[in-house]
Amino acid sequence: MKRSLYLFILTLIPTCLLAQAPRGGKGGFSLSNLSKGSNKVPDSLLIADSTELKSKKVIAYRLTPLLGDAYMAPMDTSILNTANSTLVEGKGLAIGYLANLGSAAQTRIFTERKEARDFIFADAYDYYITTPENARFYDTKTPFTDVMYTTGGSSTNKEEQLVGTIAINFGKKINVGGDFDYIYGRGQYNSNGNKLVNYRVFGSYRSDRYELNAYFRGLNYVTHENGGLTNDAVLTNPDDYAEGKKQIVPKDYPVKYTDVFNRIQGKEFFLTHRYNLGFMRTLDETDEEGYAKEVFVPVSSIIHTFQYEDMNRQFTAPNSTGIDTLYNQGLPLNYDENLNDLYYYWQMKNTFALSLREGFQNWVKFGLTAFIDFEKRRYQMQDGKRDYTQEGNSNLNSFSPPFIQGANIATYDEFSTFIGAELYKRQGQLLTYNARGELCVIGDDVGEFRANGELQTSFKLFKKDAYIKANAYIKNTTPAFFQRHYHSRYFWWDKDFNNIQQFYAGGEINLASTETRISAGVESIQNYVYFGKNGEPEQHDSNIQVITARLKQDFHFRALGWENELAYQISSDQSVLPLPDLSVYTNLYLKFKLAKVLSVQIGADMHYNTAYYAPYYEAATQQFQVQDEVKVGNYPLINAYVNFHLKQARFFVTAYNLSSKFVAPNYFSLAHYPLNPMVLKMGVAVRFNN
Repeated sequence: MKRSLYLFILTLIPTCLLAQAPRGGKGGFSLSNLSKGSNKVPDSLLIADSTELKSKKVIAYRLTPLLGDAYMAPMDTSILNTANSTLVEGKGLAIGYLANLGSAAQTRIFTERKEARDFIFADAYDYYITTPENARFYDTKTPFTDVMYTTGGSSTNKEEQLVGTIAINFGKKINVGGDFDYIYGRGQYNSNGNKLVNYRVFGSYRSDRYELNAYFRGLNYVTHENGGLTNDAVLTNPDDYAEGKKQIVPKDYPVKYTDVFNRIQGKEFFLTHRYNLGFMRTLDETDEEGYAKEVFVPVSSIIHTFQYEDMNRQFTAPNSTGIDTLYNQGLPLNYDENLNDLYYYWQMKNTFALSLREGFQNWVKFGLTAFIDFEKRRYQMQDGKRDYTQEGNSNLNSFSPPFIQGANIATYDEFSTFIGAELYKRQGQLLTYNARGELCVIGDDVGEFRANGELQTSFKLFKKDAYIKANAYIKNTTPAFFQRHYHSRYFWWDKDFNNIQQFYAGGEINLASTETRISAGVESIQNYVYFGKNGEPEQHDSNIQVITARLKQDFHFRALGWENELAYQISSDQSVLPLPDLSVYTNLYLKFKLAKVLSVQIGADMHYNTAYYAPYYEAATQQFQVQDEVKVGNYPLINAYVNFHLKQARFFVTAYNLSSKFVAPNYFSLAHYPLNPMVLKMGVAVRFNN
């Protein structure tokens, strides 16, 4: 009740401020002044509007963490590669997952992996969860609607997705909208269906003096778990297991267990707002009436960001007799009659900041922000581990369950206070930079710190944009809560881990004239936490180094297009941090028009990675754990597709995993988890701007 009252009061505060915020000058506020990777105007604060952005009907932007600085976010408006972008493989260069769209997934590229959440069960769904860092906000001149529907497979194993976004402006300052993402996969294999529901309501108010962005997000994920195949040879040598049939179908492949479910539910309320202090500046331009134009120049900002998030997870089975036999010699670690593990978590964050804005005078070449962040977290899970020695059962194999006592609930509270600062220069081309650091000074995470920086120079090469960028970070972070404490029917641990220490340094070169992007980096990790072969988290005391080099090179000649990307990785300890040496993506296509109005792209793409000991997904913990039984890789995943674009509509047809028809069927994505066999997929996307 107290949390609900606090949320309500915080919602009222910005409304009151909005009503009192004075209006700006004639120049007014414009999203055209948001920071971009390349600014054509050295001091964008002196320009009321950018002609390039002013002509756009829809502008999308994201916010920086904690402080809520807006920056331009690309929108999916390309007429190419629509089919590719709807696949899980389209979300990154190399991804391991459980066959279905919306299933648990992990990138094979180490530099793309994020810090573990305290609620680690949601990490496997990073590609689908909206966060303050990836949430889009909009500024539209006309109502904007974007809807996409995709489907594939037959009625018994169909996979469908419906995605939509709507946004509308009320005047120049207020925008409201919502988006949703619904995924339903019946699954090609036994007991591997899933259903994901995401929804969000968002809004923004942006004027000279006052800016606000907020959203409410909800999610509900249900996954039918099967533990993977019990015998990989059923996939690689299907004729040996047909048992008189013409062929064995994927639904008949034996799996570890059935009727076992993971459910994750959660909601989040996010609000960031700021009050800008500044002055009006007269420009050397006149309006249509001949008056000198004025623009508001912000000098400093008072910032407040609030975030509340709660999540819960349930791992359950109506009858757990079968799955019980796979763990601890059939002996559950708790007192529940059947599998029903429950976990609850919520966190509340308040960030207060003072910012000196960049460029309010010609001699002010950088911006500076200082902030303080308060975090409160609560976790709940079962307690009261079963002790078989005290129950008088010396012969574990002849165990008979005692009376059901019911699990107690253990509650853990954590509180941390961070202080930090950010120094940045985002305007101009010759040199831009951003440096940020934060340190926990009070609470459970005391001593934790993060510092990162980025330096970039932009220039023209053959009349096209190019840039060189260097970036680095150093971290000393507390392992996630559920990596330290976890109580369940099959796993039980309370561990005292040291802080994880990471250092990374890298660089990137991007040349638009040759369509080339090259990047490389090295990372050093001390006290790395990973999930071992026994399913429990372990800490590696020695140092691990990871070297990554990436190349993206595209070629275009008339109607022919050829896109290529590869990553080469070296892990100094493959038994602790297994990574494929080489990951490759290539896409070859032809593009042309029919009847001068219908754009067509026809081609095929391929994903490939070298064989390595890919992790195994453990449903009981929803974590990816190391294993040394089987290698995964050396399989070319080839998809053939046709994309069409007609005015505001895009539609496609694709043959997914076409290579399974002419290449040895070794299409595993993770240990014991195969990709879907060849399936025909299709979809349509329509955008309305009226």
